[in-house]
Amino acid sequence: MTETDLIYKIASLYYEDNQTQQEIANRLGISRIKVSRLLQQARTSGIVEISLKKQNGNFTDLENRIASQWQLKEVILSSSESMDKDEILSQLGKAASEYAQRVIKGNETISLTWGSTLSAFLQNLPGMDFPKLKIVQMLGGLGSPEAAVHSSDLVRRFSDKTGGIGRFLSAPGVVTSLAVKEGLLKDPHIMETLELAEHADLAFVGIGAPASDSMLMSRGTIISREILDELKAAGAVGDICLRYFDGQGRIIKHPINDRVIGIETDGIRNIPRVVAVAGGPEKTQAVRGALNSGLIDVLITDYKTGKNLLEEQL
Repeated sequence: MTETDLIYKIASLYYEDNQTQQEIANRLGISRIKVSRLLQQARTSGIVEISLKKQNGNFTDLENRIASQWQLKEVILSSSESMDKDEILSQLGKAASEYAQRVIKGNETISLTWGSTLSAFLQNLPGMDFPKLKIVQMLGGLGSPEAAVHSSDLVRRFSDKTGGIGRFLSAPGVVTSLAVKEGLLKDPHIMETLELAEHADLAFVGIGAPASDSMLMSRGTIISREILDELKAAGAVGDICLRYFDGQGRIIKHPINDRVIGIETDGIRNIPRVVAVAGGPEKTQAVRGALNSGLIDVLITDYKTGKNLLEEQL
């Protein structure tokens, strides 16, 4: 999102939705002073006259409709002229990076999951100098530890980019039994890390889809095809932190829940600003399910996915 897009969004919320400057500041994660300055800039630049002038390539109207439909704090749509997965991923990464640069002040605790969209986000994130920032792994390791999308590697990259402190969850994402999970959760470091993740100020999460060609299956984890088929048969359309949900957003009851080392759904809900980054035609159902679950507060997706969300909602 460019500064011009941000100015337009703030002006729309202020003049068309009649929100106060403080309400806008809270919603977008910026200071009231910045809201006031950008409103002034909107007037002096001619964006605001008697009515708002729509900027080319600006998706604010659709973003606001999605936000209103699911009561989100904010929706950001990236351009998706190409259906190429790599291009969509790149655009999502850029949009997430621009959002992070806007909202991160430098003294927060930020929780992080894993996945290709978050890897693209960190690839686009420029260097920052936030030594007081805490980056917390909210789900145990998934896939090969050396993989660039492994949750611990993402935490390391995020802390390296920001100069912050990484807090790692030294456990697998999925263990073999409930007994193993209960044993690991007795470890003070694991307990403290999960508690810190649940009390974060902000979280960046991906949205998974239970497909046989998904990254979860291709990274050599213990999510077997049999378990995947069981989840799909139970109605699963997606997951956040390996907490699977159906199209209505209801959490799927499955034995795998007893084997996941990571933040629980109540812990996710406890975080005041959960930012989901996901897109592409194969993720539309998963994104809708995530929206219906009420687990997320901010959605960053591509324009075509955003349009499909509303069209299929009718």
